[in-house]
Amino acid sequence: MERGLKRIRLLLMDVDGVLTDGLIYHVVEKGGRLIELKGMDTQDGISLVWLAEAGIRTGIISGRTSDGVRARARMLRMSHIVQGRLEKLPEFERILRKARLRPEQAAFIGDDLTDVPVLRAAGWGVAPASARPEAKAAADYVTRSPGGRGAVREVAELLLKAHGLWNGMLKRYGA
Repeated sequence: MERGLKRIRLLLMDVDGVLTDGLIYHVVEKGGRLIELKGMDTQDGISLVWLAEAGIRTGIISGRTSDGVRARARMLRMSHIVQGRLEKLPEFERILRKARLRPEQAAFIGDDLTDVPVLRAAGWGVAPASARPEAKAAADYVTRSPGGRGAVREVAELLLKAHGLWNGMLKRYGA
C-alpha cells in the first residue's frame, strides 16, 4: 500500500464524521442566535500541519457551513476550504484542476453517502471505522480509528511513511 501512496499530493476530507465524531452541539444565545459547536481531535490536527509542512496539501469539502470549521481549517494550514456543498464530486474536480493534479494524486476521507462519489473518484478513498457501510464499501482503505478520534492522524501517518518522512518526524521530536 505504501508504494501507491507515494503519488498522493493532496488529502481532502469531509468534516462531520471525519474531523469530528459527527456530533453537533447547538447553543442558543439570549438574543436567539444559534451557535454550533464541534469537537476536533488535536492529534488529527497536528498531523494535518505536518502534512502541510511536508508539501502535501490538505483541505475540506463539507456539506455544512461553519465559521469555526473555516477558522480551524486555516489554523491547520489547509489549502482548500469548501463548505455548504452536498454534491462534492464537482468540488473535488474543481480543486484538482486548480491544483493541477490528477485524481490518482489525491486522497479523500469520507464517512457518508454524500462522500461515496468522491471516494470512488479519488486515487485513494478512505473511510473512518465509524463510516456508513456504503462509504466503507466505496473506500480503498478503512481506518482502525473512528472519525473525530484519530482517523485523520492514521491516514496522515500512512502518507508520511509512504513519502519517507515519518522517521524524520520521530527524530524531530526525539521519539
